[in-house]
Amino acid sequence: MSKPKTIYNLSFNESLRQQQGHLIYTWLRVPGGWNLTVESDQGITNTFIPQSNEFKEIAREWENYSTDFVSEKIVRD
Repeated sequence: MSKPKTIYNLSFNESLRQQQGHLIYTWLRVPGGWNLTVESDQGITNTFIPQSNEFKEIAREWENYSTDFVSEKIVRD
């Protein structure tokens, strides 16, 4: 079974389009980050979002903590 597409597993020049209410988000993977286009009734905005690993280590620690917590609970119960 393939993983669902997210902005994090897009290939370069691949896009992901998502609709949330009346807003349409189009994420385009570009070197160094993503180009985000937001379409609404009032117009279109375009923003570059740089990729950052600033919180990557913290997220990994939280993921490990939550996995350990669930594993301990399963063993106990």
